[in-house]
Amino acid sequence: MTSMTIPNWISLVLIAGFFVVTPFVWQSWAVFGVHLLVGLTCFAFGIVMFALGWMGGGDAKLLAATSLWWVWADLFPYLVYTTFAGGALAIFLLIGRKYLPVKFLTTDWMHRLFKDEKKMPYGLALAFGALVVLPRSDIYLNAIGVL
Repeated sequence: MTSMTIPNWISLVLIAGFFVVTPFVWQSWAVFGVHLLVGLTCFAFGIVMFALGWMGGGDAKLLAATSLWWVWADLFPYLVYTTFAGGALAIFLLIGRKYLPVKFLTTDWMHRLFKDEKKMPYGLALAFGALVVLPRSDIYLNAIGVL
């Protein structure tokens, strides 16, 4: 949030974590393939959104890295929660950008957050969506023995 960038290592840790966890929660090659397909599909959509200027490059990579953890049934709730969190964040920023006096923007990151009207730290919404969906996800329920 403070720098409006998502370091590559965050996405790489999420991807590596998926491959480390997968053998312990193994279901089948078909389910593994679905995880890969969901991640690659979201990566493709992220690239398109980045190319159109709708999303930053770090956000596109984070979308793909988090989506790798989902099967199709998990993807829809993830996108819904992420969208609602992104909308709430956008409203918060719009209100802050309109009504927050400049004298309250005492640090560089606060100034970037509230005065740069073209950027939004959407990684926060992506993280929120992932954290809400994870406890009900296929991979998590399989890990705790529910599936």
